[in-house]
Amino acid sequence: MNKRPALAQIIEKVETQKTKSKQVEFLKKYSCKELKTVIGYAMDPGVTWLLPEGDPPFTPLAQSTDQEGRFYNETDKLLYFIASPEGQNVKQIRREQLFIQVLESIDPRDAQLLLRMKNKQLKIKKEAVKEAFPNLAANW
Repeated sequence: MNKRPALAQIIEKVETQKTKSKQVEFLKKYSCKELKTVIGYAMDPGVTWLLPEGDPPFTPLAQSTDQEGRFYNETDKLLYFIASPEGQNVKQIRREQLFIQVLESIDPRDAQLLLRMKNKQLKIKKEAVKEAFPNLAANW
């Protein structure tokens, strides 16, 4: 079975590419709904995270090879952390607890990626995202 790389690994590969065309190439190579969710929530100026500034206290998951793909499954929960119809229906204390639960359930590198997403700190060229995923970045 061919295992997908962790989302954090994909983002690292994209961020280390020096040119827009190389970033576009890697974005297209690993294109999937979850990657687009990660990039959109991190880079779209219209996305507002409903979490406090800074990183919450959490205990990173012990390094384990079987957790690398877990963040793919957890991306559906991200809409509870942003200004969205689903996010508006969650009490703030519950939202923060759920965020910590997600951080503690995924690979530590993916947890760091999630924190970077919340803090809007991805280092991907906006033009590369627009070229690779025109529908995602149409309003940026």
